[in-house]
Amino acid sequence: MKKVLATLVAVATLISSALAGPLDEMLDADRDFAAMAKAEGVPAAFAAYAADDVRMFPEGGAPYQGRDKLIERFSTWPEGATLSWAPMDGVAASSGDFGYTWGTYIFTAQSEDGETSSYGKYVSIWRKESDGWKFIVDIGNSGPTPENSAPEKAD
Repeated sequence: MKKVLATLVAVATLISSALAGPLDEMLDADRDFAAMAKAEGVPAAFAAYAADDVRMFPEGGAPYQGRDKLIERFSTWPEGATLSWAPMDGVAASSGDFGYTWGTYIFTAQSEDGETSSYGKYVSIWRKESDGWKFIVDIGNSGPTPENSAPEKAD
């Protein structure tokens, strides 16, 4: 019985480690994506990390598809506006080539009244391609300020 239990624990550990790899890769890709947005600008980062067949679901706007359309839409990004985000968690498929990350964001822009910020949450669906992780879906919506946005624990 002890051998069976030890074997089950070993197998569970191996499976857990194998599944953690792709999730960690996706979370790192999302963090690198956010770092690029800060360093090189939001339009450049979205163009670099979007898959060719990306689907975007902007808040208050109609969904659209395609990397070329994304680049066109981001060409009108407001001067001086920033978008920063941080992934909080995600899930990877057992195949290791698909999954999602989610987190929170802050959008900051200049207005007539000075700098304004809005907060929200997002989900990005990722696919592993030959040149790394690319997001194939991006969904964001506004939400509470950070101090009110801690996720609720499942019962």
